Amino acid sequence: MIDLAVIGGGPSSEHDVSVRSATEVFRGLDRTRYRVWPVYWARDGRFHLPASPRRADSERPFAAEPGVEGWLPGAGVCRLLELGVGCVFPALHGAFGEDGRLQGMLDLHGLTYVGSGPAASAVAMDKVRTRECLAAHGVPMARAWSGAPPRGVDAASALAETVAAAVGMPCFAKVDVSGSSYGVARCADGSQLQDFLLGHADAERIVVEECLVGEEISVPVLGNRGHALRALLPVGIYVREGAFFDVAAKYEPGRTEEVVPPRGLDAAGIEAVQELALRCHVALGCDGVSRTDMIVTADGPRVLEVNSLPGMTPMSLLPRSAAAEGIDFSALLDELVSLALARQVASRP
Repeated sequence: MIDLAVIGGGPSSEHDVSVRSATEVFRGLDRTRYRVWPVYWARDGRFHLPASPRRADSERPFAAEPGVEGWLPGAGVCRLLELGVGCVFPALHGAFGEDGRLQGMLDLHGLTYVGSGPAASAVAMDKVRTRECLAAHGVPMARAWSGAPPRGVDAASALAETVAAAVGMPCFAKVDVSGSSYGVARCADGSQLQDFLLGHADAERIVVEECLVGEEISVPVLGNRGHALRALLPVGIYVREGAFFDVAAKYEPGRTEEVVPPRGLDAAGIEAVQELALRCHVALGCDGVSRTDMIVTADGPRVLEVNSLPGMTPMSLLPRSAAAEGIDFSALLDELVSLALARQVASRP
């Protein structure tokens, strides 16, 4: 029996999505194999731990108790070690939980966890660094411009013209560090791009990519570096309502149809995108799991980004792909935990 902590929430814009993922993980874990400790990471940055492991049918496992201040993150991790927790499942999205900071803290405390380490997590979360890393490995991607956002209307107008000339219109504008389609907009013309640039003047960097025409897909990969890797079946993403796969399309039922395998890929096409996802997993140095998003154009697949902690909600792409492979949700969670524990054993001197 393994004492396992599931962390959900976090002080990021993706707090609510993370709570949904964490709740699904918490309920899906096999209680004959794990004693599960739900850890709620509140918006104020504090950890809230239960007094004992919780049953799968517990109500609101990821919520702060009224009047309880909670633990600072480092103290919370120390408390998990005192409780005998042997592994952490960070069901987190966005800054602090997905960008390597939590992973580094867990490493310093010698506590193993599901997913990639600090370096791979940080690179995968940063769209500019991801592009630089993948480009160095010859991975095909969309044309893009990246740089600091402008200050002032005149500067934004001039930059919008420059970017439009570089990548074309329409385009996709994104803040450099974000996930779950937050901080992303489809800009039909220079005016909309200018508005995006002005609206995100506080971002460190902006990435603007050409609008690729083709089939949007996502390909999960399971496995640790230096060991056997397995690419699962790709998921085809077909937005029914909206201009692209935005927050509403991702999380509101009925707005998107997700098909495994994608409609437009034959066996050779599936093998090609799986191979590309494996290349991305290795290039970024991912462990445990990754999910690579692509557009399959007439000239072949183009990578958009790599997710080091894919979503685990009922509508998420990784569980859908695993189910199509005959891996139910509980078995998928078992495999992710097993990969984390295997990495821990391999890293011991």
